[in-house]
Amino acid sequence: MRDSQGIQWVAGEETPIKTWITRVLNFGTWEEWQQLKASCTPDQIRDAVQNPLRGSWTKHGRAFAETLFDHKLPDEVLIRYDV
Repeated sequence: MRDSQGIQWVAGEETPIKTWITRVLNFGTWEEWQQLKASCTPDQIRDAVQNPLRGSWTKHGRAFAETLFDHKLPDEVLIRYDV
């Protein structure tokens, strides 16, 4: 997490791993994807998708994760702007 130039402004040393994985799946660059693959186990990534953080996913990120992992994410995981 410390070498990434893309989303480092929102992911620091104290960022929980599931939060960081979710952010990379939503907003990550190719370099961040490479770092995710090198830093996290497949089980950690799968857990972030199968047990998603509520209110942390964009529509595009959710659709991408659902396609990539063949797992439907519930609507309450989407970021809401009307609250």
